[in-house]
Amino acid sequence: MTVGTGTAARTATIAGVWRHPVKSMAPEALAEAAVSVDGGVLGDRAWALRDERRGVIADARTLPALLDVSARYVRPATAAEPGPPVEITVPGHAPVSSADPDVHGRLSAALGREVTLWPWLPAGEDAHYRRVPPEDGDWDRYLREFFDVADAADVPDLSRLPAEVTAYQTIPGTYFDAYPIHLITDVTLRALGGLTGGGPAGVRRFRPNLLLSVPDGADGPVEPYPELAWAGRRLRAGTAVLRVTVPTPRCVMITHAAGGLPRDRDLLRAVHRRAEHNAGVYAAVEEPGVLRPGDRVELLP
Repeated sequence: MTVGTGTAARTATIAGVWRHPVKSMAPEALAEAAVSVDGGVLGDRAWALRDERRGVIADARTLPALLDVSARYVRPATAAEPGPPVEITVPGHAPVSSADPDVHGRLSAALGREVTLWPWLPAGEDAHYRRVPPEDGDWDRYLREFFDVADAADVPDLSRLPAEVTAYQTIPGTYFDAYPIHLITDVTLRALGGLTGGGPAGVRRFRPNLLLSVPDGADGPVEPYPELAWAGRRLRAGTAVLRVTVPTPRCVMITHAAGGLPRDRDLLRAVHRRAEHNAGVYAAVEEPGVLRPGDRVELLP
């Protein structure tokens, strides 16, 4: 892969592959992952909680406790059954299965909020996916808090995202925020960590499906945030072909404590200030295939 402004070819590799059986819950590292055109990584975000008080699909932006809740499939996900039953463990509580008749009540009690657990519903069930206005109707305040900015003028430009994101909490028929694949590079993690005075930013904060390792080349270091320049380009990763769509605008979710990482508002401020609000990119699957850590990644013409 040739990245940055130099001409030396640098061979990027997949450094990590993850999926999230339940939206906003802890990631599951994979030794290999099949990806499909419609569903992204097999088994990724096949389930979600619904916040019944607000009447909307729940996520860790408003319910940060979800980030440390683990979920695992009770049997392997397959093309015929991409979202098999899950077992969910809230820290300090006994595991509960999606097949448990009292699953909703047990999760609500453990999380301190009335929630229900749902698999994907057909796209036509649009009421299930619809975004609801803030309780006070103040969308400017909602967006300022969502992105942790002082002024509405500082909210990221969301016009490049699918039109559905304004009307729906997730893309109907899925629990994806915008596109089925999210990837980030180790270069970006190092750059952001340097801005906040530490080592590389924790990859778990960004919840990608893929972490790509991009080495420096003979012509010098890779420029920061190289993946932001790939929008509109195609990547061959493993045996799949991905089309990079748009940079990923970052919100307060990356600041929350998770997986032993502390709360870090400075990280989001650095993303807003130095990376134009974005870290990582979304992608769609053009050709299905299999992804494994160590696989080469090639930026196609």
